[in-house]
Amino acid sequence: MARVGGGRRHLKRIAAPRAWKIRRKSRFGVWITKPSPGPHPQERSIPLRVLMRDYLGLARNAREADYIIKRGKVLVDGKVRKDPKFPVGLFDVVEIPEIEKVYRIVLDEKGRLIPKEVGESEKSYKLVRIERKVMVKGGLIQLGTHDGRSFLFKETDLKPGDVMKVEVPSQKVIESYKLEPGNLVYILSGRHAGAVGTVKDIEKGDLVRPSLVKVEVEGTTIETAKKNVFVVGKNAPAITL
Repeated sequence: MARVGGGRRHLKRIAAPRAWKIRRKSRFGVWITKPSPGPHPQERSIPLRVLMRDYLGLARNAREADYIIKRGKVLVDGKVRKDPKFPVGLFDVVEIPEIEKVYRIVLDEKGRLIPKEVGESEKSYKLVRIERKVMVKGGLIQLGTHDGRSFLFKETDLKPGDVMKVEVPSQKVIESYKLEPGNLVYILSGRHAGAVGTVKDIEKGDLVRPSLVKVEVEGTTIETAKKNVFVVGKNAPAITL
């Protein structure tokens, strides 16, 4: 019999994405929350319930985590989120006003998503990477980002791979950073995951070979696919990493 809804509604801990820094065997049982469809794909996001219980330790079980979330005590990118399964992903800002805590989702040295506590001043902005650029009705240019946002411009020289610093939740663009030599990038996977390096060169790809970026990380030059780097600033990172 075919599954209703297009997929499984449950997720075992042992099968959870490698990007989740959780215990595969836990007192919480065999099962773990599966993220709802949202701005980030399952393999690159953490459900709010799991974040509150397994990562931050602010709840002893799922019921307590849901109590906190459903009463509007958690904000993601400046908006109240009441769905315990809501997916939070890279560079999202999670705020819990009642305890005066602000966290940004970053990567650890193994490429796993983790919450990093940041200052109050950082809760109002985030970085978003451009993934798509298309022309839409009215001659406008639409940019789609890694976290599901959409921006419209009359004209722009930004392209996929470039990054915008935006105000949340208003989506006002504060600044932009191009994927070009001299700028700083955040490594998203591999042995240097979570490290910051300087772009040295970019080799354009073709139908067979992907575009490659040469990055200097701690005195060593590495080569990685364009999709594995995220521009984070010019002379210094625009956010706390």
